[in-house]
Amino acid sequence: MRNTFTYCTAVIVCIVFFNSGFLTAQIIQTSNKENSEALRTQKRVESYLKLKKMGYEEKEIFEDLGNANFLSENYDNALFWYDKLKGYSPNGQLSSNYQKRYRYALRKAMGIEVSSMPEHQDWLTMMKSDYQLERNPFENSSQDYVAENRKSRNMSLKTEYFSNKQSRDKKKNYPLNLQKLNPENVYDSPIALTSDGNTAYFSKAVYQKPLHGIFSKKELVHKIYQARKVKGEWKNIKEVALCPKYFSALHPTVSHDGKRLFFASNMPGSLGDYDIYVAKVSSDGHLGIAKNLGKKVNTEKNDLYPNLVDQNTLVFASEGRQGQGGLDVFMVQVERNNVGLAVNLGSQINSKEDDFSIGFKSNDGMGYVMSNRGKTKESVHQVAFSFGNERNKKYLDKREFDLAKVLNSNSDVDYTTSVYEDD
Repeated sequence: MRNTFTYCTAVIVCIVFFNSGFLTAQIIQTSNKENSEALRTQKRVESYLKLKKMGYEEKEIFEDLGNANFLSENYDNALFWYDKLKGYSPNGQLSSNYQKRYRYALRKAMGIEVSSMPEHQDWLTMMKSDYQLERNPFENSSQDYVAENRKSRNMSLKTEYFSNKQSRDKKKNYPLNLQKLNPENVYDSPIALTSDGNTAYFSKAVYQKPLHGIFSKKELVHKIYQARKVKGEWKNIKEVALCPKYFSALHPTVSHDGKRLFFASNMPGSLGDYDIYVAKVSSDGHLGIAKNLGKKVNTEKNDLYPNLVDQNTLVFASEGRQGQGGLDVFMVQVERNNVGLAVNLGSQINSKEDDFSIGFKSNDGMGYVMSNRGKTKESVHQVAFSFGNERNKKYLDKREFDLAKVLNSNSDVDYTTSVYEDD
């Protein structure tokens, strides 16, 4: 009897120890699983916060992280981010390519069988197609100035077909074939020529990958280039550094003496979307620090198309000031170290549509304004006007300014101290 009791006791003790070991193993296994899940959650949060800090929208973050994990064959993480993406998709449905990747990840991560899903697909090529920028809608368009979405920070501009040289009689206009210089150029930019005709400045659009983003689409930015005329041919074409790499500089116009270059840019420090800037040009062609012309010229909206009509008289288009409607043409006196007050040229020049610039045909009081006030907004016209005679002056409203007064106004306002220096 005693032996039987001892045996039963031993069995019970073994069972207790066995169950204890089994429970301990379960606890350890559960703990490891929880730690793994916590680590995975932490990595997801870190990845999200990193892209969020870079300024990306929720939808872009979910796309990028889902695709990155899919290509890395981390299918459970890919599913997590694709599920998040559904919340930003129409009716909670992913697009065709994303849905294919989602279904494939389901099969790989959870063993869920998906009908008509081939094992091998060129996922990378398919994914690249999701990030392709749509064909530039302005590639074959002409005679248009501003895209409909002028207020966008990444404003795209259409073709313009005049240069500041049209406003200068008695100056020979040296042709510069931009198509030959830049066969892939999708933006026919204005050309600014120095008085001797040997240096040209022009802007062109280029596709550039943004600074941040795993699969970010290439964006359209504008850069200003300089070309030198050597023995009758344009050579030594190079980009001039006027703004940070990922921002735009466009619409160059050069002073009569070639020592100042005015242009528009959306670089950091701008008061609005696009501002007017000026940079000094040294004798060897190098450009100095770009200076913002300040609140006397620039506004919280777009200020564009600077155009010098003589040595110190700058005209430009603005949509940030009270005017006739759309973009209005303004004029301001710009001396070497100061700038005057910008004034609206009034209803004889501006209209309720977009007006971009003015030029002078001769010295007999005749000129033209560039405007889309025609039958359709898709075309730009040269609208002739006269100025300087008493018959026209009497029609000016008290709120408007006499063109002759503008041309002879004094400049006593300093430039802003807001500058950009490219290190």
